Amino acid sequence: MLATLSCMSLLSCEKLIYEEGDNCDESVMHVSLRVSACGSTMSRALTETEKDGAGYENFIDVHKLHILFFDKDNKFLQSFEPEDIYPTDNSEYPHTWELRGTIQNPPKTGFKIVALANWPSDPQGLEVGVTTIEAICTADWAMGNYKAPFTPSESSPIPMYGVKTIENKISFNSDIETNLGEINLLRAFAKITVCLSDGSSVELSSVTLSNYNKRFACAPLGMYDNTANRKLSEATVHLAGSDNEPARGPLDFAPSTDRKSWTIYIPEYLNAGPSGTARNGCSHIELKINESDVTYRIDFRDYSAQTDDGQRFNIVRNFEYYFEVKLTPILFSVSVKEWEFGGKVLIDM
Repeated sequence: MLATLSCMSLLSCEKLIYEEGDNCDESVMHVSLRVSACGSTMSRALTETEKDGAGYENFIDVHKLHILFFDKDNKFLQSFEPEDIYPTDNSEYPHTWELRGTIQNPPKTGFKIVALANWPSDPQGLEVGVTTIEAICTADWAMGNYKAPFTPSESSPIPMYGVKTIENKISFNSDIETNLGEINLLRAFAKITVCLSDGSSVELSSVTLSNYNKRFACAPLGMYDNTANRKLSEATVHLAGSDNEPARGPLDFAPSTDRKSWTIYIPEYLNAGPSGTARNGCSHIELKINESDVTYRIDFRDYSAQTDDGQRFNIVRNFEYYFEVKLTPILFSVSVKEWEFGGKVLIDM
């Protein structure tokens, strides 16, 4: 589907296209656009901040990249099959790609561009003037099976979704390449990190997550204009089914080389009921330390309160939940030093 990869330099959005003996149809227009996974993850915190992804968190498999055009009413117009596609930088893990090619009978105004990256299935059953963006986001082929343990890699990238709305009138010219801008992609998974803080004198032997979904939806619901982190909320959790489908058994976090940082990537999960209170089967993290049989638990809640108020956070796509753990051999307590990146959970022992 995608043509040759090239390392040519970028064209400006007003570069003239000269073709010897050009006798092309005026309805065929040259366009370029970018897709980018460098759109930051959101930290799950009382004051939310953004943070760039790293490494294979940003990986886009260009052979599994689909660009679709829709009208202002979210109805399918056409697919875009680029003639050239190449990264915009020479980094080890390119997160932004430039696409160039032609489209037939381009819409003049009020259209949308949707990008599907790394999805487990190619688009199916698209009908011009019928298929909507929402129908794509909820289709059976837009759902996937979560394969645990999951680590982002070239062979198993994180599914992503992006949409951009072109609201103003664009003057297409068959002799000019028109730049359509950049589509920011949102990852389908959340990232959870448990990290030992400085001064910890006890080592973690294992970190596990209980209760996570075994299936996932590649795209969020209700985001059909422009993808943005801050539009993701508790209400937009999009599951593959009508409710959680928890996998059996706990999920092991992957340790760093020094075993001070432990990470997993998982699909969205509903922990909170309509009023925010804990549902049955909430996700929680369990920590074990070397030479001890004691298990310590971390819930997805606000640790700035002195006591557990019963409120829980859902696990939301493209968010990072970061817990900092302090372990010393004196006593055990849980407190919060600073509420950022999901809360720094300090455990003094």
